[in-house]
Amino acid sequence: MGFRKRNAGTLGQTRGFSIAATYAAITLVVAVTWLWSAMPKLTYKGVPVSILIDFSQDTIARDAYFAGHKKALHDRLKELGIKEKIKDFYRPQIRDEKELDRYIHQLLYKNTGYVGEAYFLNAQGQLELKPAINESFMHWFELAKKLNFASDYEIDHGAVVIITPDKQRIPYEFMSNLYSISELEKLVTILQNP
Repeated sequence: MGFRKRNAGTLGQTRGFSIAATYAAITLVVAVTWLWSAMPKLTYKGVPVSILIDFSQDTIARDAYFAGHKKALHDRLKELGIKEKIKDFYRPQIRDEKELDRYIHQLLYKNTGYVGEAYFLNAQGQLELKPAINESFMHWFELAKKLNFASDYEIDHGAVVIITPDKQRIPYEFMSNLYSISELEKLVTILQNP
C-alpha cells in the first residue's frame, strides 16, 4: 500500500511537470511567433531590429562602432545601405524627404555620435542643414531622385557633390547648370502625364 501511494505521488508530480512543460512550450511558441511577426516593426533606440541584425553581422561596422570610429562607421553604414533602409522604414510616417533625411541623421547621431557632413549641431542638440543645403537644393535633389539622375549627395570640402545611381560623383554646381529646377519639373510632369 505504501508503495502505491508513493508511486501515485510520483505520477502526480510527473503529470504536473508534464502539464507545466506543455504550457511553457505553448507560451514559448506564441512568444516566438509574435516576435517573428512583429520583427519588421520593432525598433531599438529608433533603429529597426532587422537593420540592427544586419549591422551586427558586419565585422567592419561592428569594429568601427566599438572602437568609436564615427566617420568610418558612418561610411560603412552608407556602403551597406543602412541609411536608405532606415529611410524606407520611416518613409510611410515622414513623407517630406528633407525632414526624413534630417530625422535619420538625428537618429544616427544619437546612436553613434556622428554628425553628417551636410549638418551641424545647434545649441539644442538638434541637427540642422548647413547653409549650402538650402530649400532650393533640396527641391532640386528631390526632383533629380524622381528622375533617377541622383541617388544621394555629400558635402566634400564645402561643396555639394551629387551621387548618381551608378555611383558617379558629380558636383552639384555642374548638375544644376545642366538640369535646372524648371527643366526637372517639366521632365517630372512629362513622366507623370505621358
